[in-house]
Amino acid sequence: MKRFAVIFMIGFVSLCAEGWEEKQVAPESVGLSTQRLENIDNIIDRHIEEKKMAGAVVLVARHGKIAYFKATGKADEGKPMERDTIMRVMSMSKPITSVATMILYEQGKLLLSDPVSKYIPEFKNQKVLVPQPKGSPYPYKLVPVQREVTVRDLLAHTSGIMYLSYAGLYPNQPGRKDMLNLYKEAQINDGYCRSDEEIGDMVKRLGRLPLTAQPGELWEYGLNSDVLGYLIEVVSGMKFDRFVYENVFKPLKMDDSYFIIPKEKVRRLAAVYKSDWKGSLERVGEHEMLLSNELAMCPYDAYETSGKYLSGGGGVLTTAYDYFRFSQMLLNKGELDGVRLLSRKTVELMTATNHSGQYYADYLHDKGWKFGLGFAIQQDREHNVDAGDVGVFEWAGLYSTRFSVDPKEEKITIFLSQTTPFGHHFDLWDKLEVLSASAISD
Repeated sequence: MKRFAVIFMIGFVSLCAEGWEEKQVAPESVGLSTQRLENIDNIIDRHIEEKKMAGAVVLVARHGKIAYFKATGKADEGKPMERDTIMRVMSMSKPITSVATMILYEQGKLLLSDPVSKYIPEFKNQKVLVPQPKGSPYPYKLVPVQREVTVRDLLAHTSGIMYLSYAGLYPNQPGRKDMLNLYKEAQINDGYCRSDEEIGDMVKRLGRLPLTAQPGELWEYGLNSDVLGYLIEVVSGMKFDRFVYENVFKPLKMDDSYFIIPKEKVRRLAAVYKSDWKGSLERVGEHEMLLSNELAMCPYDAYETSGKYLSGGGGVLTTAYDYFRFSQMLLNKGELDGVRLLSRKTVELMTATNHSGQYYADYLHDKGWKFGLGFAIQQDREHNVDAGDVGVFEWAGLYSTRFSVDPKEEKITIFLSQTTPFGHHFDLWDKLEVLSASAISD
């Protein structure tokens, strides 16, 4: 019996490894320099030695082949980081939710111009909170929306829906404190903590609240993808996680991607670490709450199977290889290994830069970045002087994860860590992008 178990495990490991090994090639065969890619080793090793993070996985691919794929440091105490370590990618869930939405769009089950109230009646007759001048008898008034929030508004983050946790980014904006209080009174959460309510329960309460701006008037990062998760349930008639599994994870063979991780794979889940970026690194306790402005994050809810709330904005757990397959599908204009998820025209629509009007997607980026239908897109080189081509699209996750797709160079860069706070890694990510681009040798 023991011998059978050993043989089974060897075979299982081989099957797991086969997926990425068959895609990995010598960097020079895809126009990348091995020597230059080793600069990534140096910078990641240094950050781990300086206790800025516990571990990381970095993957660089070009022309559909993996040229660099390394795991460094530890995933948990006494457990090394591996290439198949499962990570909480947080807001890197949003592109996946957007693709799921566009699958329904291609099936003729919704239009981007549809009002959200067509599927979620609580979004009908919404109001916008308008702050009043000092000395007014009331701090704000509510005015009717000039037009309804549409599906495209949710995808492009132009709905007027906000996040509680990012209220601190706008401390002096009139009316922001009032909006925050209304969200708290309605028991709105940012989707990262396990909740015993269904996804639709909170979304319905959110629909009854006022908006921060008229639909289409402002680009603001918010709970839009969580609303999309429930909208997908309503339109498809399936639970959100089941729809994503059947229509995204399964056809793309993303075999280690979940909203609720199976118990047998918990051992492969990385721990979350806190770093002050100055040499202090501490593992987050299993029942510890991480506070970020108004958001309480519960990193170990990843394997609490009693939770019902499935966050379209931050609920996915996955591996670097699985996310590479998802990214490669987008780079291939909707197809991977003979399986087509989306048409070329739909991916072109998702990566267009006119969805947010005149507004820049400046939460993670400088000016010059717009937001398509699920991720930021580099519109020009005037503002971003370090790396990247016009047309690059990317997004990130709150526990220090990020991905980037460069259509011009057919290059994908993925960085996965499990480190908080998030903002420390902006400089590291920019340097990784420079190192990835400077490795191009053809």
